[in-house]
Amino acid sequence: MAQARPLGVSAPAWLPPRRIDAIDFWLRSRLLAGAHALREALRPSARRWRGGTHALADAPVLAQYRTALWSDGRADEFPLVAGKVQNLRVARCAFDAIEVPAGEVLSFWRQLGRPGAWRGFVQGRELRGGCVVPTLAGGLCQLSNALATVAARAGLELVERHGHTARIEQSAGAAGDAVDATVFWNYVDLKVRAKHAWRLEVALTSDELVLRIRARSPLAMPAAPVALRRASEEGAGTAPPSLPVARGCLSCDQTACFRHRSLPAVAQQGRTAVLLDAWTPEFARYLGEHHAGADRMQAVPLRLACWRSRPAAGWHREAVADGGSISSPWWASLRRAVWQRLWARHAGKRQGSLIDGQRWLALAFAARLEPEHTQLVIVQALLPHLQQAGALDGRRVTVLASALPMAEIERRLDAAARRWPEDATLRDFRADPALVRAEAAALARAAVVVTPHAEVATQLAAMAPQAASVRLDWAWPAARAVDAAGDELPLIVFAASALARKGARELAAALKGWPCRLRVLGSPSDDAQLWRGIGSVEHMHWRGDGLDGARVAVLPAYIEHAPRALLRALAAGVPVVASGACGLAGLPGVREVTAGDVEGLRAALRNACGADDDNKNEEGIA
Repeated sequence: MAQARPLGVSAPAWLPPRRIDAIDFWLRSRLLAGAHALREALRPSARRWRGGTHALADAPVLAQYRTALWSDGRADEFPLVAGKVQNLRVARCAFDAIEVPAGEVLSFWRQLGRPGAWRGFVQGRELRGGCVVPTLAGGLCQLSNALATVAARAGLELVERHGHTARIEQSAGAAGDAVDATVFWNYVDLKVRAKHAWRLEVALTSDELVLRIRARSPLAMPAAPVALRRASEEGAGTAPPSLPVARGCLSCDQTACFRHRSLPAVAQQGRTAVLLDAWTPEFARYLGEHHAGADRMQAVPLRLACWRSRPAAGWHREAVADGGSISSPWWASLRRAVWQRLWARHAGKRQGSLIDGQRWLALAFAARLEPEHTQLVIVQALLPHLQQAGALDGRRVTVLASALPMAEIERRLDAAARRWPEDATLRDFRADPALVRAEAAALARAAVVVTPHAEVATQLAAMAPQAASVRLDWAWPAARAVDAAGDELPLIVFAASALARKGARELAAALKGWPCRLRVLGSPSDDAQLWRGIGSVEHMHWRGDGLDGARVAVLPAYIEHAPRALLRALAAGVPVVASGACGLAGLPGVREVTAGDVEGLRAALRNACGADDDNKNEEGIA
């Protein structure tokens, strides 16, 4: 935001601002804002348009404009640049995906509303009297400039536009047709109109503000060049004169000026925040090597949330040895833990409760982020919720990927459900389509994807081809060596609960009629007939040493993101037969099978159990 001046008048030489001038400006601006509010209340000149409509979502793009987020301004004024980007994050939600009917006016301030701290706006930068001063909601002029420019390119009419009085030092080079359009609440406005319905799309990448205008009919450019000048100044030249460079409050040598303020020094590259939902040894090792000293936020485990005294503002904070800190949202963690325990045994509700908990945690993290957090390292479960909240806008994102994308999970479960239509558990996981789209959009903007899971790495490489891929080594657990008894029936260990998505039905079909013993490490199936035809079946309920005496561990899963039981089997010297969904490709001792392939699974198990067992039981297997 900045003061406006007539475009044909040269800017005066900079003079130190006086307090009396500031008081005069404050009084006049309040009078003008009040008069404008009264006039708009009696006779509104524009409406506020709702976002999220899709009538023109597939219309052709008439114009696009991209402008840099972080490259304008001096390095020592980074706090104000970071505040500007935060204000653009908040403002984007008011403008993105709105559709304006033919002949109607889009008003910048009517659409945005009053920018207050209660809405998430922070101290940014404002051009005032030739100075860059810290101001609440400062920096919105980058959005108004971009809106005016993309509107002019698309042939829209600029009903009202005002120019700046100065320019920012080291501004990124603007396009030759860039339009200067300042705004100041609420009487210095930008208004746009077209003869045809049109759609505005606003996005913040890690380093750019991007605006697009879509419409089905070409928008005719006004005959007169109204789009390049203030509407009320007929006859003024269309080419603005050279603007003076504004002085910055954080870098100006006039420390005696009443406006001078010193903000905490922050490195130009900003700070890194690590947002965690759960701990894994692979990600812990990666963070220790690459992001030591970063600001960490993570959930409080239920056993701690229940007895730890409630901290101030609902957050617990503690320093760590690497120089960083860990912040934990006490209320959000407790709410999530209780909610998930409540629905843990309700198959149809369990996945929904997990997603609810991830959303509460992500929103708590998003509210805690500072404008100076320019880089985020995020565990994948929180990614779609942060995308929907706009917390990823203008930031470089590293994803700690531990799961397949939700769209791929649903595709695989749908395929399994067609094979086993009577099994209701294959229809448990179905996310809101908006959340699935949000995850895809978030992955598409990721700069780095980190995972130890081979299948996840393959899938995300296709969804995020622009991201650098970091493949971690699995962390091998400590395990004692296992000796399989050679004079007994082979013991086959199913390294999961007896669920269809873990391949339990394929395993039952593969083992039927084979003299063997089966041990299920997890819980039994609700289907009492699942293991019929298999002589000996034992359920461990995740207790005790389930690998003792095992000839082979098996997991022909459709979905498996944390193959810890298989890693423990490999560490103990037990061969493993697993589907590619387990993510262990390339590890010694692993035989891979295709999920759903009963014959391939049977052959792999026979091979893993040894030739003697094959010959002994060939008649029973056939």
